[in-house]
Amino acid sequence: MNSLDKLIADIKDDPKIKRLKELEEYIDKDKDITSLLNKKKHISKEMVLARKLNLLNTYDEYKKEYDQIDDKIGNSVFVEEYMDLLNDAHNDLEIMIDYLEKNINKHLN
Repeated sequence: MNSLDKLIADIKDDPKIKRLKELEEYIDKDKDITSLLNKKKHISKEMVLARKLNLLNTYDEYKKEYDQIDDKIGNSVFVEEYMDLLNDAHNDLEIMIDYLEKNINKHLN
């Protein structure tokens, strides 16, 4: 087994990743939550665009809507756990990317 295969296996075996997948399946079955999460994702993109175009009033309107969705979603414990685990996984991924970039650069120089 090469290093990449081992890394992939380690990620798949990580208890946090397994729990994240379980929660994703549960969320995917709940149409209301799925709809809210999709809407949140769309609004997030609009917020980034509004900020980039310096449309502060538009950004504020989107931010209010985003926060309202967060409040609705926040009432669900499993979604909160999902978001926390997703954040952890994202942080872990950034660490791995940084490590890989450093090693690649070391070998290139």
